[in-house]
Amino acid sequence: MKKLLATALALLMALSLAACGKGNQQTAAKDSIVIALDSDYQTLHPANWTTTVEHNIDNQIYDKLVAEDLENPGKLVGRIAESWDISDDACCYTFHLRKGITFHNGTPLTAEDVAFSIDLYAASEAQAGDVDGYDHCEIVDENTIKVYTVSAFAPFLNNLTLVNIGSKAYHDSVSEEDFAQKPIGCGPYMFVSHNEGDKLQLDAYDKYYLGAPSIKHITFKIISDMSSMSIGLQSHSIDFAEIEAPVRTTLESAKGMTVKTAETTTFAFVAMNTEKEPYNNVKFRQAVNYALNRQSIITMVMDGAAEENSNLLAKGRFGYSDSQKQYGYDPDQAKALLAECGYENGLDLGTFIVADQYKLLAQTVQDNLKAVGLNCQLEVLEFNAYLSKLMQGDFGITCLQMSLEGDTQNVSMAVTKDFIGMANNARWYDDQVEEWFRQAVTTVDEKDRAVIYNNIFSLIQEQAVYAVMYNPTMLYAHDEALTIHELPLEGNYYVYYFHW
Repeated sequence: MKKLLATALALLMALSLAACGKGNQQTAAKDSIVIALDSDYQTLHPANWTTTVEHNIDNQIYDKLVAEDLENPGKLVGRIAESWDISDDACCYTFHLRKGITFHNGTPLTAEDVAFSIDLYAASEAQAGDVDGYDHCEIVDENTIKVYTVSAFAPFLNNLTLVNIGSKAYHDSVSEEDFAQKPIGCGPYMFVSHNEGDKLQLDAYDKYYLGAPSIKHITFKIISDMSSMSIGLQSHSIDFAEIEAPVRTTLESAKGMTVKTAETTTFAFVAMNTEKEPYNNVKFRQAVNYALNRQSIITMVMDGAAEENSNLLAKGRFGYSDSQKQYGYDPDQAKALLAECGYENGLDLGTFIVADQYKLLAQTVQDNLKAVGLNCQLEVLEFNAYLSKLMQGDFGITCLQMSLEGDTQNVSMAVTKDFIGMANNARWYDDQVEEWFRQAVTTVDEKDRAVIYNNIFSLIQEQAVYAVMYNPTMLYAHDEALTIHELPLEGNYYVYYFHW
């Protein structure tokens, strides 16, 4: 009864807010937008972001040297860099910066800011993989910079599309806390305010070098419950949101609502802390992999909107090979491996931590593990509290989704020593894998790089470092009166290109 009453009250509240919002929409809809996020952020530092939520917000505040052309996927266009030259040995990139670009506090952007920002990435525990192969910068003048790589590395320019450019002068004049929490960028939107656990407000930067944005105000509303988010979309108090498969059909049939998809290299996975028993045993990790009924999980959790895959690499990603081990559903094999580990009578794994937005996924995984004799108790946490435990290694087993977009080299962040406590959720590394990834950075020929990656991911799959389950199809819903750009691979969005 209490649950029913709470649900009814939540629905009444949402509809009441929607009614208020509708009155505002008549006057404000033309220049404002409300975007729902399923969790709050910890940082808006240009180089230290670790979550998709932080990445999506940063995309509105900061800008890049180069960017993917949204109308021609795979093609790069200049942003802060008006043009660039590449040396004959492919080890030096000379960028010619646009003149007249300013940060949100009015200070001009110069080559010094670009050098500072790339160095920030190189030093970042979270995003150093985005500048793999980087050596140093040479400032030629205020509007010209040379960026040197250790050796020729073909994906380097593409990886720069992930590098946010921040202000050196602002960084040097404020505390690290203010630099990360009160960001100053040169992108189309400025930070205004943040009410923790509730919302974030951004306003248009009218001196943006590509022209003032059409939408003047962005409110990012934090709503972790997907049912509440769906109600908000249906009532048009929310204009745009990434959604989950269970609400897709409802929203597709809702009046005035459009649902779109985007392909991703995101992977959903079970992470086992390999620094702890029994997860430091490869046969135990293999048993967990065989215990997962991936197709059933996709049906129950994703309503079918995902591709089954037990590999860290999505099947269309460079370096993937059918020769790399895939784990199918085989509970008998799982039990046999557990018996080899000494757990023929099963095992209590203790606490299975999970962020609140992945609760359904965790419940389904929990049932799969129980079926082969592995029992665990779920501990559901608010996302940032969960992230803290994950980074500190304060867990045994968990499940979540992660995106390591860009070149395949970026997947090194999930399996190399330097990223333990960040993207390396398994807390696993291997000296040979580390060396192979170093070789890949200096290998120009794609066939040779493919061989190296095949070696890497064949070993990783054999070692069952993670129990990957599927690659989700990203789903977005928005008000049909709102025009958005086509969502590229990974579903990155830029409100600058939205309009009513």
